[in-house]
Amino acid sequence: MKSSQKIRFIKSLVLGLILVFILDYIGGYVARGFYFGLKNGQYAQMTYAIDSTNHEMVILGSSRASHHYESKLMEEGTQWSVYNAGRDGQFLPYYCALLDAISNREKPKKIILDVNVWDLAPNDGKIDKLSMLLPYYSTHPEFLKYIHGISDWESLKLMSKSYPYNSTLFIMTYDYLFINNKSDSQNGFVPLNYTMPEKDFLIYKKNKLAYDIRREKRGVPFDQSAIQYYEYFLKTVDSLKIPTHIIISPTLLKEPATKEKLKLETMTRNYNLITFLDFSSDTTFNDHYEKFADEFHLNDVGAKEFSL
Repeated sequence: MKSSQKIRFIKSLVLGLILVFILDYIGGYVARGFYFGLKNGQYAQMTYAIDSTNHEMVILGSSRASHHYESKLMEEGTQWSVYNAGRDGQFLPYYCALLDAISNREKPKKIILDVNVWDLAPNDGKIDKLSMLLPYYSTHPEFLKYIHGISDWESLKLMSKSYPYNSTLFIMTYDYLFINNKSDSQNGFVPLNYTMPEKDFLIYKKNKLAYDIRREKRGVPFDQSAIQYYEYFLKTVDSLKIPTHIIISPTLLKEPATKEKLKLETMTRNYNLITFLDFSSDTTFNDHYEKFADEFHLNDVGAKEFSL
């Protein structure tokens, strides 16, 4: 290659890199504006939970938390302000991160953490789901220890301004177009306004029995990292002196006395301010498919009954 060609190549490469940098910066700036400009929807609720929650009682957990605890009804019963910060598809690492953010700003008077046996089961996706924290990394340094666990390349990836929003684009666009202008007076609670068909319930009941037998024979091990996160959560609320309820909320079928349930309970016994409550064998809900939206979640009728 001639020297003049090398010079042109280097110039083109440099200009290309500059263009990529500019487009990345603009894309990140625009995405950030849209993301933090949302008033309703799951990202808006998440931002509120992280940056603004000042409620006396805060509920943490997965989708079972967000659909099972009707904040307004609980406010009426307790005379405390209540916010439901449950988030679909999340696990113990996310609950710990959210606890850090909330307690760093203002300590709640009480915390409810909704857990289930899957929280302690192996699942490679638990850490990947922490990508939801990426939009907040620059304002919440307490999240970095969680974000760096996603991959060995996260520090490098975060040099990109648009990277934190890559996985949010579809939901962010949907929320902006269809959810943003709707009023949300549920304090984070997301009701499911439909009922599981009896046919689906009978199929699930048959399959669940077979699944439980297979799982017991396989001897699925604990997720040791999940146990560490759970211990961190318990130690943190204990050190902050926050009365906390660890709850397994109602399940469609009576859950067997698994080693996961026993572990979730026994780990709370060393803490005076932490109470463990298991509703997975509550006959008020077991086998009552009319109170469930699907095999995992209460519908609005079931949630009202449970929250009273």
